[in-house]
Amino acid sequence: MSRRDARERARERIVRGAMRVFSRYGFFRAPVHLIARESGISKGLIFWYFSSKDELILEVARRSLPADLLRKCLEERQGRELLECIGRRYLEKYRDEEMRSLLIYSMGISQAYPELEEEVRVTCDELLREVARKAYGDDSPKSMVRMRALFGSLLCYVLRRPRNVSEEEYLRDLLEVLG
Repeated sequence: MSRRDARERARERIVRGAMRVFSRYGFFRAPVHLIARESGISKGLIFWYFSSKDELILEVARRSLPADLLRKCLEERQGRELLECIGRRYLEKYRDEEMRSLLIYSMGISQAYPELEEEVRVTCDELLREVARKAYGDDSPKSMVRMRALFGSLLCYVLRRPRNVSEEEYLRDLLEVLG
């Protein structure tokens, strides 16, 4: 294994450990020594890979946002298939309790970190606008309302899963409502 590969693997171990710890304690209450223990890496090594706890928080927060799945679906699909791709990947990503917690924490701190606030803006404005154009053929106000309805509805589903509706049924009905 090359040095670069070893560095990437160590960095990834730190991020994965931080995700587990942050999901339990939140970003600000999570001590770095717990992240180190969870990662199987010394506390000092964390700061070798990340210049500060804030840098690590930003990395984890970015990964917890849905921009990655939007970009991936935009590369692969269009029309109704694009919306279905987004819905499936969103429900899959946030089925995980850890990712759900991190999403909530990330949204809560977004205004404190300009880089994170920009990522939320890009997701809610630029990426959703691009989805609207590829799904509905335009980015009119009506199409943008549909996009925000899609995202809001998916968020509500993952935060409080209804007991009487499966993911499949929910997504099918949601896409039908969105037209």
